[in-house]
Amino acid sequence: MIAVIGGTGKLGRGLVARLAKSGEKVIIGSRTPKKAERTASELSEKTNAEILGAGNEEATRKSEIIFLSVPYKGINGILDQINPALNSSKIVVSTIVPLSFKEGEVNLINPGSESAAEEIASNLPNDIPVVSAFQTVSANSMRDIENPLNSDIPICGDNEDAKTKVGELINKLSGTNPIDVGPLSNSNLIESLGVLLVDLSLRHKSKGAGVRFEGI
Repeated sequence: MIAVIGGTGKLGRGLVARLAKSGEKVIIGSRTPKKAERTASELSEKTNAEILGAGNEEATRKSEIIFLSVPYKGINGILDQINPALNSSKIVVSTIVPLSFKEGEVNLINPGSESAAEEIASNLPNDIPVVSAFQTVSANSMRDIENPLNSDIPICGDNEDAKTKVGELINKLSGTNPIDVGPLSNSNLIESLGVLLVDLSLRHKSKGAGVRFEGI
């Protein structure tokens, strides 16, 4: 089972739908279980796949891989909710881009400090592997499940087995290619790239810019 915490949000809904369409069993986690159940019902009908909904702790307890698709400022509260259900057999995946909008500009929150993924890892037990991925995919592109993403997906983390499992999931999605970009400390680079892609999409009125790496 795969949990998407924040699966009721824009990016989360798209991730849930694409994972379900690929044949994975998915459960949506939310602070409001009924909201998760409603979204699960909507996406089940859209994808013709069984999708469950639950509170964040229950969704985490039932799953092997837990995607965090929540606003950066909500990280600490979410970690408090899911921590009791975590153990070393589970993988936490951060999709979070710490950005802010001010006067029409997109900015990276706390530039130069540790990444959102590293912040998550530092607030979890040391034996919980954390992987960073999907920061370079727009919510619009993710939700357009009738079309392939046509994008490379940079992933990083300190646990090689965890990265491999997340990479295998990415390979099952239509039009995606996982690219291992090294340790979790490189998540700062991926998150910064995510902010740049949001800025480019706004400047050029694109539905969602993505990335492709050549020569790898």
